[in-house]
Amino acid sequence: MRYVLVADDDLLWRMLGPTPLGGERPVYVVPRPALAARISRGGGVAVAGDPSAERVYRRAFVSGQEAAVVAVPRARRGRVLAALRRAAPGAPVVVVADEDDPTPGDVTLLSPAALAELVVEPVLARALTRARVERVRAHFERAERVLIMIQDDPDPDAIASALALKIVLGRTRGGATIGTFGTVGRPENRAMTRILDIDVERLTVSAVREYDRVAMVDAQPAFFEEPLGEIDLVIDHHPTEAPVRARLRDVRPSYGATSTILTEYLRAVDVKVSPRLATALLYGIKADTLALERGATRADMDAFAFLHGLANHGALRRIERPELPPAVLDLLAEAITRRRLVDGVMFTHVGPMPYRELAAQFADLLLQVEGAEWTVVSGEIEGELHISVRNSGHERAAGDVVRQAFADLGRAGGHRAMAKAVIQQRDWPAGDVAATVSARFLRALRGGRGRAGA
Repeated sequence: MRYVLVADDDLLWRMLGPTPLGGERPVYVVPRPALAARISRGGGVAVAGDPSAERVYRRAFVSGQEAAVVAVPRARRGRVLAALRRAAPGAPVVVVADEDDPTPGDVTLLSPAALAELVVEPVLARALTRARVERVRAHFERAERVLIMIQDDPDPDAIASALALKIVLGRTRGGATIGTFGTVGRPENRAMTRILDIDVERLTVSAVREYDRVAMVDAQPAFFEEPLGEIDLVIDHHPTEAPVRARLRDVRPSYGATSTILTEYLRAVDVKVSPRLATALLYGIKADTLALERGATRADMDAFAFLHGLANHGALRRIERPELPPAVLDLLAEAITRRRLVDGVMFTHVGPMPYRELAAQFADLLLQVEGAEWTVVSGEIEGELHISVRNSGHERAAGDVVRQAFADLGRAGGHRAMAKAVIQQRDWPAGDVAATVSARFLRALRGGRGRAGA
C-alpha cells in the first residue's frame, strides 16, 4: 500500500525518511519546493504544493484509496482535511494531534505521545543499546583469550546467548570459549549443541584464570559456589540476589529470556543473523517463556518475531523432539506413580537423576495434569538436591515462595512462573526428602517460612 504523508515542515520526513511503508516508499506532501527537492535528494518521493489545495492531492494519490497521515497546525487542519477528502474521499486518514483536539469522526487520531512511543523511543533504545555494545566490544577487543561462562547445566537460553555474544564480539571458534563447570544434560539441550554445532567445554575453576577476559550470560557470579571474583561482563535476565561483581553488567529481570537481550545487541549493531544463530536464539526465548506464554514481555515478542523468519524450523523441530533414553522414560513412570496433589500443588520426588535438568523437565510436564496449579519436582545428582517449581500464572511468584521455603539451606530463587533450589545433600535435614520438601513448600506457599530441620 502507498502512504501519503502531509506536513507543513520536515517533521515526518525526519522521523520516517525514505523507508518503505507497506512495501512502497511514501509520498510526502509539503508546501515548499525547496523542501520537496531536499526530500528527493535524500531518496524520498515528494510533491510540493499548498496542503489546503485539492490539486496537490490529485498529484499525490493514485487510486484514492491510499492511507494518509496529516501533521499540520490545528488552525489549518480543517482546510487541509477538506481538500484531501475532495480528492480522495475513500482514503483512510490518520491525524497527528493532541487527544483533546477536535477532529472529524472519520479520521483516526494519533497523539504526539503515541508517535514518540512508536517512532522515537525505539530509535533511542537502539542508540542506547548500540552504545552499550560498543563499550563491551572495546573492553574485549585486545583480549587474546575470552571465556563466556554459562551455568552448570546450561539451558537453551544460556547456550544461545553465549553463541550470540561470541558473534557480537566478532570472535572465531578459537577466539572465545563457551564454558561450564558442569555438563549439558537435558536431551533437548544436547540435541541443540549437536544440530547447531555449538561447542560447550567443561572447565575447572583453575582454568578460568587462564583467560584474559571472562563474560557470563544467563547467570551471575553469585549463582556459582566456586569463587570467581570480579569478572568482566554479566548479561542476564534473572533477578539479582547479591551485588553483581562485574566491570560491565546488563541485568534485566523484566525480560523473559537473556536471548532477547542478545538479539537486541545484534540488531543494534546491524550484525547479519544467520539461520543457525536465529534458530538458537529463537529456541532460547521459546524455552524460557514457554513459547511466549510465561513471563514474556513486548521485547521478547519483538525478538521472537524478528528471529522467527530467519530460523531453520526443520532444525528446531529436531531439537525439540530428541530421542529419550528408555531409562529416562522409566524414571518418568516412577515419578508419575509417586505423585501427590495437595491443595493444587503436584509433588513428586524423582530420586537419583541422570542430569540436572530432568527435574525441570518433569515439572513442566506435570503442570499439564488436571488440578495442578503448581508443580514441585525434586531429585538428586552429584551430591546435590535439585528442586524445580512451576506454576500456571498463580498470583504468588514462584521465586518468592522457593526463597522462603529453601533459602536457609542453599541457593533458591527464580521468576514468577518458574524457580528452583539447589542444596548440598549434606546440608539437607535428615528424614524423608519428599515429605520435607512438601512440608517446607506448603508452609511457604501459605505464608510461613521454611525452618531449618523442618
